[in-house]
Amino acid sequence: MKITVSSPGKTILHGEHAVVYGKAAIAVSLSLRTSLTLTSHEDKVVLNLRSLGFKREWDLNVLSDYSFPESDGDITAVTDEIIEKLTQVFTLNNPDCDSENLKLAFIAFLYLWIYVSKCYNNGAMLPCIVDVDSELSIGSGMGSSASYSVCLSTAMLVFCGRTTPSLFPEDKELINKWAFQAERIFHGKPSGIDNAICTFGGALLFENGEVLEVLPNLPSIGILLVNTKVSRNTKLLVSNVKKKHENSSDIIDAIMQAIHSISKQSWQLLKSLHDSPSEPKNMKEFQDLIDMNHHLLNALDVGHDRLEKIHDIAKKYCCASKLTGAGGGGCAIVLLYSENGNSCFESLKEELKQHDFDVQNLFLGCSGVKIDFQRQ
Repeated sequence: MKITVSSPGKTILHGEHAVVYGKAAIAVSLSLRTSLTLTSHEDKVVLNLRSLGFKREWDLNVLSDYSFPESDGDITAVTDEIIEKLTQVFTLNNPDCDSENLKLAFIAFLYLWIYVSKCYNNGAMLPCIVDVDSELSIGSGMGSSASYSVCLSTAMLVFCGRTTPSLFPEDKELINKWAFQAERIFHGKPSGIDNAICTFGGALLFENGEVLEVLPNLPSIGILLVNTKVSRNTKLLVSNVKKKHENSSDIIDAIMQAIHSISKQSWQLLKSLHDSPSEPKNMKEFQDLIDMNHHLLNALDVGHDRLEKIHDIAKKYCCASKLTGAGGGGCAIVLLYSENGNSCFESLKEELKQHDFDVQNLFLGCSGVKIDFQRQ
């Protein structure tokens, strides 16, 4: 059997930081994808992470000698015991690996390979070769780990016969649940936003730890994804906002509520754009909300000089820009809408490049996980 799966990345349109306080956030899929090909094998288990230039294989008989914690029902929850055991398996085979990203990617793979097999293949682990390639940068807030987890979950569930290649809604629900468990390996306590948007595509509204609504089909919304080339520490940024909240709770609560209102209003606009994608009034309001959120996030002190430079250049061309993700560097999005028309976009892009930004033309709201190819 050979299965090829792909899943999009994501970006946060609105709601960064506020979502931690139970406020609304909007996640939207990106037209950058992770691709995974799973091919059945006689006696080997192979994972080839092409994007990272790293490949490892295990003999099925050797892996069968390990005693892994038993599965519990339809979805095996990730536990400290499971992670510890899988870490031992990886470390014994890769004693010199000092990359945390590689380590977590392999542990997530072993978890899904072992426990999806245990749950749906009478406990027998199926040998296979898995090749992964991705257009998503690691650690840039584009959902690289979630896209990877969704692809792995999908391929393993189809391989074990638990889901259909057509990926009906109930199939995607199951994929999303397994991918969330893999995301716990990467992030400890993920919100669930990333794996959900990488599974379902389009856009979703997330609030109080739950997905409230999904818009699986959106008109193409053009953006520039602009990388500041400044690394950021998400945990530190979240911690700093928490300290501000502790010191000035009324003020920070008001900012969070304003961001919440922007998310809610933008969600209604996304619905309107779905029905009337070329309506200029909707796009102008959409643009204004992005600009408002930029200034609110600066008030939380999660901006950066490089993010401000992107905003200033975009404004010069009558375009709106804001950070996406934790801030403090990372990436910004620029909405490709201007009352001056489309002719200015190439000039905007070139000026951003002249200031040493990485710039990509992308679309928001593309399709979620899909089977690109299957052969028995």
